[in-house]
Amino acid sequence: MKKMAVSCLILFLLTNMQAQTNKNYSVKAEYLFGSIMQHTRHLERLVKGPVMGAEVALEWQTMGEQNWHQYFAFPSIGLGVVGLDLGNPEMLGQLAAVYPYLNFRLYDGRNFRVNLKGGAGMSFLNKTFNNTATNLNDLNTGNAAIGSVVNVYFAGGGSLEYKLGDGFSAMAGFQWNHASNGSFYQPNSGINMLNTSLGVIYKPEFSRSFVPRRSEIPPLDKKWGAEIVLAGGARELYYRDDKMFPTGSVALNVNYQTGNHVRLGLGVDGFYDGVYNGDTHFKRTYLLTDELKNKFRVGVSLQPELVFGRIQAGIHLGLYVYNPLKNLEPYEDAKNGLLSKPLIYKYNIEEEDGWFYTRASFKYALTKHWFLSLGLKTHMQKAEFIEWGTGFRL
Repeated sequence: MKKMAVSCLILFLLTNMQAQTNKNYSVKAEYLFGSIMQHTRHLERLVKGPVMGAEVALEWQTMGEQNWHQYFAFPSIGLGVVGLDLGNPEMLGQLAAVYPYLNFRLYDGRNFRVNLKGGAGMSFLNKTFNNTATNLNDLNTGNAAIGSVVNVYFAGGGSLEYKLGDGFSAMAGFQWNHASNGSFYQPNSGINMLNTSLGVIYKPEFSRSFVPRRSEIPPLDKKWGAEIVLAGGARELYYRDDKMFPTGSVALNVNYQTGNHVRLGLGVDGFYDGVYNGDTHFKRTYLLTDELKNKFRVGVSLQPELVFGRIQAGIHLGLYVYNPLKNLEPYEDAKNGLLSKPLIYKYNIEEEDGWFYTRASFKYALTKHWFLSLGLKTHMQKAEFIEWGTGFRL
């Protein structure tokens, strides 16, 4: 898992940087200050002080060597390194992260620039449930937010830049940051942060003369397409079970490319989750027996994606059309009587998964037809599992 994540970082940078782009770079340094969102009850006792830290980054200006550079108004490709104190040294400790990102220019004036940034990578935390809990059977005595040292890291937000002269610019920003392991290990409430930033940017003199080049945009080869993706993984359901179970998915979609950089798909998703076997201490789903039917769910999803050359990334929004678990959650309600929920219903995400799911999707084309796929399936803010897969494109 860790090796594949590192490979994705390296692959992203190497395949999107050419010789001229390598020479056109800037250096960023930011001070971060913010807070952790208390999105679950476990975090209410863990969040103490503010989040504080710093980020340094190298950022390369795309120059038009690839067509997608022009489609997105010549964004910058960055590699950031982050260090954060999470405001509770004894329980939450410190976070370090490394991640690639794209920085899009929404407005670029003579001295003023507005940017939108998004990226994902790896994070490392020195305080987890295992080295903070005094009682390994009690979530209230340890860091219930994080169950592993190695986690994924997401960053997204906006920034303002103002040119000061002689290659220097001042910047201020606001961003959302997230760290979790995708429920690979439990407990895994995850950490969501809202951070502000102040910083400085320096662009070396030899880089200032480069100007992105525009070229004629070629027409789309075809607008309609179809894909199939097969993926697998593993996860824990509950920290007291101390068991790992297999997960899997198959996804079919038909898609239409609305432009050179955007496509919209409609898909059917089938999911297998081996944790639902009735053998758990976790009183959330009322399962007493191991039945195969309870391990499958089927949904339909809307799949908007951005296209960056060989890379496609997006957020899929899904609705379960077959979900035997919905009438087995919450635990006490299902235990006390037979539930019969409609397709869409009101629910509390703290007590059940519900009818809505999402997937953060990343695909990298190996050939015209074959691609690698990486997904994070969630129910609202709660991760279910990470999907590692491969796909075929018609």
